[in-house]
Amino acid sequence: MKQNWFRRSIIPIILVLLFIYVYGGNIGKMTEVISVEGDQNIGEITNNKEVGQSFYSDLNNLSGFSIKLATYGRVNAGRITLGIRNYGESNDIYSTTIKAESLADNAFYDVRFPPIKYSKNKQYYIYIKATDGMAGKFITAYKSKNDAYPKGNLTINGVNQDGDLSFKVYFNKTLF
Repeated sequence: MKQNWFRRSIIPIILVLLFIYVYGGNIGKMTEVISVEGDQNIGEITNNKEVGQSFYSDLNNLSGFSIKLATYGRVNAGRITLGIRNYGESNDIYSTTIKAESLADNAFYDVRFPPIKYSKNKQYYIYIKATDGMAGKFITAYKSKNDAYPKGNLTINGVNQDGDLSFKVYFNKTLF
């Protein structure tokens, strides 16, 4: 009788434990781990200009980033794409396109995505790209004057620049 109960109970117990592990493993607290501040703007990000920053992930569960943007105190036109990819690759892990007119001046724009479970010891690349902006009507991003983040580089259209993008990186501290 005890053996029969055990056989009928083992599969539901395994399923419940698996459910807790999978879904409970994604519940947690967002924690800012990397933060680079800068007060210099990089100039207008116009049509097809891509500004990027590489960074190194010391933790698993990479789940977001922020880039400090500015509108020059005006309402701008066009769209921008913000995204993240593995460093050296061309396919995005995640990207989003927004209207430039919806941005707040001199503020970090947050991008969140499902946690990348095995992000530890990997290098990533975040970017902002204008898809249809024109001079005099577009936004900019901030950068530091000198190399504030030695584990990564600021690039504009693939060319290394002095300083680092003003950015933050977030990880999801999970239960497991």
